Amino acid sequence: MLTTQRPSPRGTVADTSLSDMGSLDAAASTAPEASSSSILQSLAEGKGYLASEIKRTAVGVKAEIAAIGARTTETEHRVARMVTAQNDTAKLTNSLQQKITDLEIELEDISNRSRRSNLRIRGLPETVKEEDIESVLIQCFCQSLPNIPDHLWLVDRAARGRRCHYEMALLHNEGSHPKAQQNATIQT
Repeated sequence: MLTTQRPSPRGTVADTSLSDMGSLDAAASTAPEASSSSILQSLAEGKGYLASEIKRTAVGVKAEIAAIGARTTETEHRVARMVTAQNDTAKLTNSLQQKITDLEIELEDISNRSRRSNLRIRGLPETVKEEDIESVLIQCFCQSLPNIPDHLWLVDRAARGRRCHYEMALLHNEGSHPKAQQNATIQT
């Protein structure tokens, strides 16, 4: 009798005779079909599991992308509003700067025109009070120009001119500084 070695389904080698071959072939043919069907079933289950995991992950990623897209859109709208506001502010600033420049020019012109008819009188004593300056000036003008009647002298306003800090210090420190003596002689 001829004996052959044949692998068993469990991976071990079994001694079989040729007469037992037919019954073995029938048994072997049913065992691989059962194992391959279980393998296919496991593969199908694994495939289904992987597909559901991929689908779930894709849904999560899509939701995150949508949220990022919404935030990006909102940020773009905010930036657009800020750029528009900045441009409007720049235009307004330029307009106001031009108005300020125009007003400064106009103010300087008005100031220069108003000084054309002003008289600057030097040597008025410091003892004259602020409220008496106008009457003292009219008296001085009448004495200097006797041909003009008193009622024609019109004084819009009379005030002491502004002095620099140096002149004010010299008046308070009379004679304490050499320039103070010079200034005192010039002022009187």
